[in-house]
Amino acid sequence: MLHLSESDLRFLVETVATSRRDYDHVVNLVRGKDDLIEPMLEDPKLVERLFRDEETFVGVSPHLLFSVLLRQIRRDLEKEAYVLEVDSKGKRIPVFEAPAVAELLANQPTRDYLAEMLAAFARTNSGVIYWKERGTWHKRRFSDIDMDDMIELARIIDPETRPALYRRIADIALFLSGIFPDHTVLVTRRRSALSAKRTLAEYEQEGTRFYRVAARETDQGHWRPVFETLAEKFTLARRALNTLSDRYFRAHRARYFQFGAEG
Repeated sequence: MLHLSESDLRFLVETVATSRRDYDHVVNLVRGKDDLIEPMLEDPKLVERLFRDEETFVGVSPHLLFSVLLRQIRRDLEKEAYVLEVDSKGKRIPVFEAPAVAELLANQPTRDYLAEMLAAFARTNSGVIYWKERGTWHKRRFSDIDMDDMIELARIIDPETRPALYRRIADIALFLSGIFPDHTVLVTRRRSALSAKRTLAEYEQEGTRFYRVAARETDQGHWRPVFETLAEKFTLARRALNTLSDRYFRAHRARYFQFGAEG
């Protein structure tokens, strides 16, 4: 199910249904009908309007924005042979996997999950947690964009609430290595100065591991096949997000995501 607000639906209808003027009527017709909305989300006019007007770009919901951009990336890569990858020296090199990345994004549940996941990082949270362990009270500030914080939180909380954290840990690995690949390059170059951070290989290893754990432990059965796919094809998913970030989001990353790197 697509999660589009009323303003999203209005934007979608006004942009795609250019031969109509009864927009309120069309919005009523398509509301809640994914089979009607899906073809509209494929219309290239959406991307054109988003990048023609910066206020529009930051005005639509994160979920709609990433739903549109992921579809655009799929269309782009269906016509191309390679994607560009940032190596450890910051140089972009071609990797001939564009068809495989496009095929991954053609899978609707996976694509919808990636849009939902990216939207979740538009706003992050932090707070102080107190817990008692071995007779001693502990205090720590946790951020839900920090993998180490989430791993520690998963260790100390009740077992029934851990599956959501396993998913979040895997999502952080995919998000940071996908949208901020230059962060992993910095880590590789300055490992001694950033010893708590991770290399690209470590993000991939932990992302794969925790998507597997999330698939096994989740109580949301509809996401289990997606977690299994992302565990198996983490590198392809990362390359999809690398391409999205490089082509359509580089100028907006710092503004749209208020943190910029793992803390």
